[in-house]
Amino acid sequence: MMNWTLLPVALVLLCSSTLGSLGCDLTQDLKKDFSLLEQMSKKFPLLPCLKDRTNFKFPKEVMEGSQLQKENATVIVNETLQQIFIIFSLNTTPAEWNQTQRIELLMGLDQQLEQLKSCHGQEVEQEEHLKSENPRQALKTYFQGISQYLQGKDYSLCAWEMVRIEIRRIITFMDKPTRKLRV
Repeated sequence: MMNWTLLPVALVLLCSSTLGSLGCDLTQDLKKDFSLLEQMSKKFPLLPCLKDRTNFKFPKEVMEGSQLQKENATVIVNETLQQIFIIFSLNTTPAEWNQTQRIELLMGLDQQLEQLKSCHGQEVEQEEHLKSENPRQALKTYFQGISQYLQGKDYSLCAWEMVRIEIRRIITFMDKPTRKLRV
């Protein structure tokens, strides 16, 4: 015979564990980030900016490496989100962009960083378990190159457009590490 007094407790536990696991999946948030980046500058013609194209040399191996483990994935996703947040927090973003969407992107990134911290706690800060090629450092170097590019181009609209396109590309690479976080 079933003890019906425990049913409400079991339902609460079931619902909270389901909600908790859903809250740790960043996939939908990243899709929204991608969409916001696209919408931010929909009307701008890219043709005049082709002269400003550059290879930012994204370290793909960091996100696609065969030794990508959950701990590394947490650090990689956290570092990437932080660096994207820093870049789009600059007060030098183009006035031509939809600033409401830029702010929405920043709020979303902040929320994702908080989600990551609450779901994966100390793994976010962990560096000791990372392999010889430090993914966090590779990402910092990469994003530093983006910042130097913007500065070298005097934060021009075309430079920002190239960076916006690059960040959208990075978000597509984040699929594999974010899947590791769900395991």
